[in-house]
Amino acid sequence: MSRHKTDTRPFLFKQFGLSHHQSTMKVGIDATLIGIWADVSGVNMALDIGTGSGVIALLLASRGVSEIDAIDIDRLSISEANENFIKSPFSKQLHAHHQSLETFGKHQTKKYDLIVSNPPFFNHHFLATDERINNARHTRTLTHSDLIRISKTLLQDEGRLCVVLPYSASVNFKLEARKNEFFLRRQLLVFPKRGLPPNRINMEFSFDPSRQCHHELLAIREEDETYSNQFKQWVSGFYLE
Repeated sequence: MSRHKTDTRPFLFKQFGLSHHQSTMKVGIDATLIGIWADVSGVNMALDIGTGSGVIALLLASRGVSEIDAIDIDRLSISEANENFIKSPFSKQLHAHHQSLETFGKHQTKKYDLIVSNPPFFNHHFLATDERINNARHTRTLTHSDLIRISKTLLQDEGRLCVVLPYSASVNFKLEARKNEFFLRRQLLVFPKRGLPPNRINMEFSFDPSRQCHHELLAIREEDETYSNQFKQWVSGFYLE
């Protein structure tokens, strides 16, 4: 569902369109699914960490979240996100900030009901030649430990943290979250194709240790490479196609 990096056409959803050719991270299934899957019940204020082109923030706004801050350390990405916000039907709900999470956390007095992030995946492996892409995809600018630690200071007592990660990184992330008194309450295992092992996981954490974790499964494609009915149902309210 993502396009080649030289494609400058806007990506069109049912309720908004957005440009993503300047952003370090293009619109793709990972960000779309977390934006759809995140529980927005009772959420008035949300924070999108590492917003890129702003797709997660826009999806949250389209689902009724009334105020969303979106941050990114990449200047071109946050500039593009801001343009996308202004052009969207949800411009009054969305606020773009060119800041690192560390800086944002030090100066922010707001407390959020929900924090959502499609954070850097890799730990210095397979570095690209483009430093902007390295900063977006590798944990050298935002470690998972820092993401968890700072999110804890920014959430309401009843707040929730949602992240999407490679399945292989989920065990260590859960352990780090537990050290900071974050408890897993929902998770979605994402399978690229039925019959293959999961390659992504969506996780939702809260401060409530008494909640039993709810487990979900999603296969993107069938064995014949067609999109599964389950996936099509998930995105039917958002994708044009």
